[in-house]
Amino acid sequence: ILTKDLPDPALDIPEGYKAARLANPNGATPTLDWWRGFRSRELTQLMEEAQTVNLDIAAATSRIMQADAQARITGAALVPSVSGGGQETYSRTSGSSSSGLTNGGREVVTYSASLSASYEIDFWGKNRDAALAAEETSTANRFDRDVVALT
Repeated sequence: ILTKDLPDPALDIPEGYKAARLANPNGATPTLDWWRGFRSRELTQLMEEAQTVNLDIAAATSRIMQADAQARITGAALVPSVSGGGQETYSRTSGSSSSGLTNGGREVVTYSASLSASYEIDFWGKNRDAALAAEETSTANRFDRDVVALT
């Protein structure tokens, strides 16, 4: 309907680029220090300075640290939880009585301690899957940082 009015550009578009096949036969991504291949001291200094002060790379690196911390937090559900506590109570009674007589008074020190452990059985694999997802997010953030560094 609308496409009938489009003119034919009659462009001869190649199916592929010859140089692309020769330069990178395996389709691998460029290395993070691709500029070193030019052996230019000035280019190397500029690129190293750009990477040092690049806030996008710093933010991507921070996202990696955040994802690593989240993976540790999420993985904590896979191990037992143990908690403990302790308390000391001190009390002293007066040496006077209601009749006005004095007696020796009394000091009492009470100690108490508690320990508890708990574990959630991961019957359906919810915690295991959550930990795996957090680890994969951390890995994806590493790739994202590399993409930011390349761009």
